[in-house]
Amino acid sequence: MQQQSKGVERRTEPVTVRGAVWKPVAWTIAAAAVTVLGIRMAFAVEFYGDAAFTRVTASAFTIGIGFGAVILGIQRLRTRVRVFPDRLEAVVGLRRKDVVLPGDVVVIRPTGAGHVGIGGVTGRRRSGFIANRFDRHYDVLADWLRENATEPWASYEDLLGKLTHLTRPRVVHDMVTWILVFGLLVPGLALLPALVSLTAYDDAHIRTTSCTVESASGGTVSTRSLRGIGTSHPVVFFETSDCGQLTFDRGIDRDDRDEIARRYDEAPGTYTFEVGAASFWMREHMSWLRLSPEVYSVSAPR
Repeated sequence: MQQQSKGVERRTEPVTVRGAVWKPVAWTIAAAAVTVLGIRMAFAVEFYGDAAFTRVTASAFTIGIGFGAVILGIQRLRTRVRVFPDRLEAVVGLRRKDVVLPGDVVVIRPTGAGHVGIGGVTGRRRSGFIANRFDRHYDVLADWLRENATEPWASYEDLLGKLTHLTRPRVVHDMVTWILVFGLLVPGLALLPALVSLTAYDDAHIRTTSCTVESASGGTVSTRSLRGIGTSHPVVFFETSDCGQLTFDRGIDRDDRDEIARRYDEAPGTYTFEVGAASFWMREHMSWLRLSPEVYSVSAPR
């Protein structure tokens, strides 16, 4: 009879095998905040004004991203293995607790980048466990599997010895990955609803201001997708000394674009502009952004 592992023999209380919880907790909190923001957007009628479709679309997108991230965080938080002398109690993601008895495990395989993960499958459908070689108390799980899943565990160790795998945690790599996720991915996902929300806010909150026009010129603004599909429309660009560049396209067509620009260009001076409050505020306080606020109306040229 095979001698029982000392690691299992001297432990009478169950031991929980799982990774650090701070990362999934931080992820879940951040995702919940995004979800709450999306819900708040859905009721922000004053912010969006008459742009109901934009309000609903932007809020639904934000809620979807946030709720999906919450589910991922909860799955990570729930995943664990509790090791008892006579069984394993495993939870994988949102599945219910699964009890794994000696002899139940039919396959053990490495998983994840660097093969640092371990996945066990039983003969029952959608039944098993997952863990990580860098999880706390992984050695207790390994002892239990060595004792109670002899053949699958031997096959796993034999396969692992033939694979390239990590031998220690990648602390710096993981930290950089999390910084990129929170610093680039999350703001990137928020960019689309932020842009459409900015336009809706501008339409609902028009600000009147005086700007000194130095020159004006006709031009074209294009919007194109990665496939080359898009539209273009004529505009008049105002170069001002105190408000930066402003873009005017209301009532402008290709036939009168250059004529309108020439009239302002030949009569520089101070004019009254109606602009979107949000984009103009960004132009004033975030000058490093190459932003040309849209003009809703401008006083007649002299």
